[in-house]
Amino acid sequence: MSIPLDSLDVQIESPVDFASLKRNEVDMEALISAQKMFGYFQMINGPTYVNLVKEFWIRAEVCDIESAKSQESQAVSRNPSLKGKSRVEMGLDPFKGLEDSYGM
Repeated sequence: MSIPLDSLDVQIESPVDFASLKRNEVDMEALISAQKMFGYFQMINGPTYVNLVKEFWIRAEVCDIESAKSQESQAVSRNPSLKGKSRVEMGLDPFKGLEDSYGM
């Protein structure tokens, strides 16, 4: 399936929003400053590379056990002599559990 990049919307959030905390009477700035951790929070609240996120989601695949069984069934239906063989013997990638696969 082809998905155009401009059809995807990426929601950008700040994991820690000090301004919102302060508006709700939770002022963490003094505590964070005393611990010299502002650099860390700037890093996790850093830029979001929207195009990179979109490219990842377009190319990402998740192969679960049901997908793996379906691949095996399709291979056997194309070539019945593969019945009872391992995934590698069928010419399929080994199934190692849930794993992200992105072809960049």
